[in-house]
Amino acid sequence: MKRIDLRMMVLVMLVGVTLPAHVLAQEPQPDPSPAVAPAPAEAPVPADAPAAVAPVPAEAAAPAVATPPADVPAPVAGTPPADGTVPPVAADGTTPVPAETPAAPVVEDPKDKARALAARGQALYDEGKYLEAVSTFEAAQALFAHPSNLFNAAKAWEKAAGYDKAGATYRAYLDLYKSQNSGALPTDAADVERTIELMKEKAFLALPEVTIDSDPTGAEIYVDDPEQVLGQTPYTTHLPEGTHRVILKRIGHQSLERQFMVRSREPLRMTFAMEKLKTDGFIRVFTNIRKARIYIDGKVVAVSPFAEPLPCESGVHQVVVEKEDYTQVSQAVTVRVGTVSDVRLDLKLANKSFSWRGGLGVTSMILGGGSLGAAFWLRSMADKHDSDESTYRKYEYVGFGVGSGLLALGIGLVIWEAVRAEVRPEDRITMERMPMPVAAPAPDGRGMVIGAVARW
Repeated sequence: MKRIDLRMMVLVMLVGVTLPAHVLAQEPQPDPSPAVAPAPAEAPVPADAPAAVAPVPAEAAAPAVATPPADVPAPVAGTPPADGTVPPVAADGTTPVPAETPAAPVVEDPKDKARALAARGQALYDEGKYLEAVSTFEAAQALFAHPSNLFNAAKAWEKAAGYDKAGATYRAYLDLYKSQNSGALPTDAADVERTIELMKEKAFLALPEVTIDSDPTGAEIYVDDPEQVLGQTPYTTHLPEGTHRVILKRIGHQSLERQFMVRSREPLRMTFAMEKLKTDGFIRVFTNIRKARIYIDGKVVAVSPFAEPLPCESGVHQVVVEKEDYTQVSQAVTVRVGTVSDVRLDLKLANKSFSWRGGLGVTSMILGGGSLGAAFWLRSMADKHDSDESTYRKYEYVGFGVGSGLLALGIGLVIWEAVRAEVRPEDRITMERMPMPVAAPAPDGRGMVIGAVARW
């Protein structure tokens, strides 16, 4: 009996120790993860509610509130999912309550936002961030159009060396002010106009420098406009970046046309070799005066004496020869390809002196007139004196003959003096020998040029 009681006591003690340990193992343990916001208060469970689901271990339990993906809309409270599955249940057996829908955002006034952007642009301008200030002022202008935004943007463009855009923005400022004020101009309109002109000048000078030259020099330059001559090579100008076209023209040379690229902030220098025309003719000029200037189409090409043919394009050319104190002589000459066109232009003194020819001629005319007068007087005396008629008649005939001869000689000398071309002896060109004919190949290689050479 005592042995049975002892065994029962040991069994009761084992049960008393094992049962609490088993119960404690079934209770939920605290989660070592960070604490989450407390769940809403538990609603009272009706009497007919189903029994609570047995808790699961912490490491296998689902989270209290599920966060749906961004592209899946959250389910409405109290509505089962479309696929028929049961919504998740919290650890305490309650259904989680969805978060409230956020309130609609308040719409900001565009004018207030534009004012804030303008203030931000002013701050960027003060910090020296001019391009960022331009973008901010333009954003403010897009929200609320006001002339001050354009004026501030123009100032920022000017500080950023965007002179062309600064000028355009200043112009937009004036136009907007006029449209918003019934055509009235701002008080600073005159200053703004002067600033616009200054921006144009600075924009031109800020463009890349381009120098155009040719070999030979003196060619006419056309850039992008075949009708507008910029100048003659060598020539320096400023051009905007991009592709441009240049045309060079020079008398006696083939016209040249090329394209070139101008890059920002990179000076450019170009030299073009021009090809001489193969369709030339020749002009040879003769004159009677030394050291006379010979012009062809207004350009000095030689000084006399110059017997060599002068090359020029085929066509009509104006040839002029001149020298101080002498008359100027000109003539139009037609030149044909591969031929030599000779022209002689003699000069004479513009104010010539009265030579011995004139003096002798005048004297002869006076004596001749006197002789004729005496002959008429002797005729009258012969009619009155019959006894001496033969003597008077004889001298009458002598007077008529001598007077007529002297008068004719005097008239001839005076005419000679009037028409003669006076040239100073030291200026006159005299030929030492006759011209000698020569022949040479034509410039185009298809014929011969025939001419003559002389020496002075």
